[in-house]
Amino acid sequence: MKSLCKEAGVKYFRFHPLRHAGASIMDGNNVPIGAIQRILGHENRRATEIYLHSIGELERNAIAVYEKARQNSHINSHTEDFNPKKEG
Repeated sequence: MKSLCKEAGVKYFRFHPLRHAGASIMDGNNVPIGAIQRILGHENRRATEIYLHSIGELERNAIAVYEKARQNSHINSHTEDFNPKKEG
């Protein structure tokens, strides 16, 4: 992961927080816990519950910021004014 981050030019991060973010986003959007459990590969529901409850308020706020930015980015990429090939 370190080499991938370096190659991408981003600050090093671990993969595990992405699992937490994905699980939290699914949980916040009413995805059934059984589906989240299968996606995460947990053998029992209790492991998934512990996993979801380990996400604190700071993490939930950070995920909300991410989701808002992601939605805005998606919306902007579908407007007439957005053209990534347009010169400066």
